[in-house]
Amino acid sequence: MTPIKKMAIFLVAIGEEKAQRIIALMDNSEIKTVISEIRKLTVISQEMQDIVWTEIQELGYEERMTPPEVLTIMRFLFNGSKISR
Repeated sequence: MTPIKKMAIFLVAIGEEKAQRIIALMDNSEIKTVISEIRKLTVISQEMQDIVWTEIQELGYEERMTPPEVLTIMRFLFNGSKISR
């Protein structure tokens, strides 16, 4: 599974309100990339959600994190750089 697909699944899984706060912190190219990938999602199996949650938690994600902190964790999927394909 690609990093961008993992990110899209994670954003869908955390809910619209939290996802919007995180997406609002991204630059325009990141937003376009992420939204495009979210639109491609059709069915997200429980197995895929579990894989993504496990990986994000291994990167340091915690429920109480602020949106900027969550975005930093998500960028670890891209070796700490901006989100891209």
